[in-house]
Amino acid sequence: GIKDGKKFKAVQIGGPAGGCLTEAHLDLHGLNAQQAFETLRGFMRGSWYKGLRTILVVPGRGKNSPDGVGVLRGKLQSWLTQDPFKRVVLAFCTAQPHDGGPGSVYVLLRKYKKKGRVYWERMPADADLYE
Repeated sequence: GIKDGKKFKAVQIGGPAGGCLTEAHLDLHGLNAQQAFETLRGFMRGSWYKGLRTILVVPGRGKNSPDGVGVLRGKLQSWLTQDPFKRVVLAFCTAQPHDGGPGSVYVLLRKYKKKGRVYWERMPADADLYE
């Protein structure tokens, strides 16, 4: 895929039989967009500072949403490409079926460096991503 004008080569995340070894996971089921954003921000910040590289985020597919349409999945993809997350996210993709498939996302984090500033307090540029 293309992100910020850069082409990503396929990122293979090591694990048995092509599986992904995730170091932590976050389940966003049942949260509204605002709660999900705040929860994700705290989780990603903690994961990055701990030096974790591969995490699993589960926004769900929206089967239990009022309209039966999941909003968090689309929002998650937008959030990961904007501040504050874009400075720590190297890549992300849909999870394998055994990790939740289309209702889950693998996120590959950059290595933690003391140099460089991550603006954790920033909000998404597009207001309706948050509401």
